[in-house]
Amino acid sequence: MGLSKNVASSKCSPCVGLVQDGPGTSILTGTNTYTGATAVDAGTLDVNGTITASSGFTINSGGTLVGIGNIDAPTMTVMSGGTFAPGTPGVPGTSMTVTGNLAFQSGANYIVQLSPTATTFANVTGTAALGGANVLAAFAPGAHAVKQYTTLESAGLNGTTFGPLGTANLPSNFNASLSYNSDDVFLNLNAVLGTGSGAVGNQANVANAVNNFFNSGGALPPNFQTIFGLSGGNLTTALSQLSGEANTGAQQASFRMMSDFLGVMVDPSAGGRGGASGGANGFAPEQAQEFPPDIALAYASVLKAPSPPPPFAQRWTAWGQSFGGYNKTNGDAAAGTNTVTASAFGFAGGLDYHFTPDTTGGFALAGSGSNWSLAQNLGTGRSDSFQAGLYGTSRSGPAYISGSIAFSNHWMKTDRFAPLGDQLTARFDAQSYGARVEGGYRYGTATIGVAPYVALQAQLFHTPSYSETDLSGGGFGLSYAAMSATDARSELGARFDNLQVVDNMPLILGARLAWAHDWVSNPALTATFQTLPGANFVVSGAGMAANSALTSAGAELRLSANWSVEAKFDGEFAGNAQTYAGTGTIRYFW
Repeated sequence: MGLSKNVASSKCSPCVGLVQDGPGTSILTGTNTYTGATAVDAGTLDVNGTITASSGFTINSGGTLVGIGNIDAPTMTVMSGGTFAPGTPGVPGTSMTVTGNLAFQSGANYIVQLSPTATTFANVTGTAALGGANVLAAFAPGAHAVKQYTTLESAGLNGTTFGPLGTANLPSNFNASLSYNSDDVFLNLNAVLGTGSGAVGNQANVANAVNNFFNSGGALPPNFQTIFGLSGGNLTTALSQLSGEANTGAQQASFRMMSDFLGVMVDPSAGGRGGASGGANGFAPEQAQEFPPDIALAYASVLKAPSPPPPFAQRWTAWGQSFGGYNKTNGDAAAGTNTVTASAFGFAGGLDYHFTPDTTGGFALAGSGSNWSLAQNLGTGRSDSFQAGLYGTSRSGPAYISGSIAFSNHWMKTDRFAPLGDQLTARFDAQSYGARVEGGYRYGTATIGVAPYVALQAQLFHTPSYSETDLSGGGFGLSYAAMSATDARSELGARFDNLQVVDNMPLILGARLAWAHDWVSNPALTATFQTLPGANFVVSGAGMAANSALTSAGAELRLSANWSVEAKFDGEFAGNAQTYAGTGTIRYFW
């Protein structure tokens, strides 16, 4: 019995045979039994019922078999050029049963259709000989999130495999492959998010973490599925937003704040500290002086009067200093980091105690704050900090040595937006520790002093593990592992001073030129997506420069025997960063 196209159904029992030999599609329903040759020679046969073909069933070159029915035959053979596409066309998740064995010849075609959650497949009750046949996987539109699809089930493959795998409408950021066990055939989606998009550094780290999660069998939440639908610049921007790079700014802000505080406590140009330029308590030659000998001579020369050394009396000096600064560190496109800008502000105060004419020690407290932000609106951060430190300075003639140690506690907050408008914030405490030692020797003339100096400074910054709060429920929140970072710095340079008199008040002008080298841990955090357990990656921030030029210019005016004011400007310049800072200080001597 033959069926041509446009035949809706056939129900006969028994029939001699069935041959689909015309173009178009023939649909077969019901139960059909054939004793003769049963074949699909041309066009498409859509079987939604049952065919019992006692002599076997053959799909020849040019013929196609589809449907959700049952082929009951000792062996169903798909010849070279023939096509077997189980299931209902356009309806992934449907299947066809082969009650018996299935054999593909080389050059035969096997087509499966895949939706985001299901695939068409063949269920073979007997064995399946795959014969190196061609496989075509046709993907329906949508956000695909299934790692593995079963495309053929059997009672045994006997070690046979399919040949080449072709794809149609393969979702972006995936590739596909076939795998086998002893009985079944699987189509595997492998995530390759970011490949070929130009993703580097942080972007690539994020993409690899998501890929590894999916390829290890993890189920992607809906918003991550949306990320897989992006490409080009939209994708790299989304990967940067996902990285949480804004949180690395905490380290740079801490290092900058601690460095400023350590320097404030042992600044040799500060009045009453001794060091490179010493200190003066009087403002007229007949009053008590505490200049080093060469400064005292210069002071006497300026005022045209002698400056006899007075008897020493132990005493205190109280000081207060306001400060503020701005830093910009450029990102590295090759590392996928972005430019960060930061500002700091605060007030420090302390007490000096003069143990001997040449030795001063004291303590200082500071309250300060900092803000930082990343380019491309990738996030912002803020720190409120409390700092405490001890310091001391001692000199022997024109030589001096100073040291300071300090502790800071930081109350930090970060805010950022991830893709799809997901708003994320974090609050955490951090601590930093620092120490600085500086020594120098002043060469003086009647008016100008030059003090070459060398300094060593070390810092440690620590954050605990903490997690972001996902305010929008987008599922992109990160958890960060505890982190410790270090910065060791050496400085080599010279300080300059010049003594003037303004309305019979000493005015000390100062300057500094130096080179600094930092051995610094580049800002980096280990992060994990909260909704993708085990999806770890490293996010880096813009790295601090290894070499910098340091400059300072300032002036201190002695208003009276008990009061002085000071203003100073500092600059730090490197190939990828610039820092500008200013301070204003008031001191009271008693």
